Amino acid sequence: MSNPQPQGVNAYQQTTSAAKTPRELEREIIARVTHQLKLAKEKRKDSILVARAVSDNLSLWYVMISDLASEGNQLPLEIRGNLISVGMAVVRECEQVDRTKVNLDFLITVNQSMIEGLA
Repeated sequence: MSNPQPQGVNAYQQTTSAAKTPRELEREIIARVTHQLKLAKEKRKDSILVARAVSDNLSLWYVMISDLASEGNQLPLEIRGNLISVGMAVVRECEQVDRTKVNLDFLITVNQSMIEGLA
């Protein structure tokens, strides 16, 4: 016999997600990745956890930079340029060959600033 709760929970989550604005979804995604970075910082010796968190953060920033550079982005050009510059600094940090040397505090701080800016 199956448990009906997961289906109800899934339906609720789908309804909740549908009611969120794109800005809220962006904020939520950045918060999830930032949470992963914080866990990686706590368990710094777990190189796989660190590499995964940094890789996810890198993917996030590739997408954000691409969106910021697109013609359809409605942010003012100066703000877009500033955010792309920040994003490039994040990418440089994330792309270090030795992921155990990545400055997680820097990445967490930048992401927290983005979360606050989207609030």
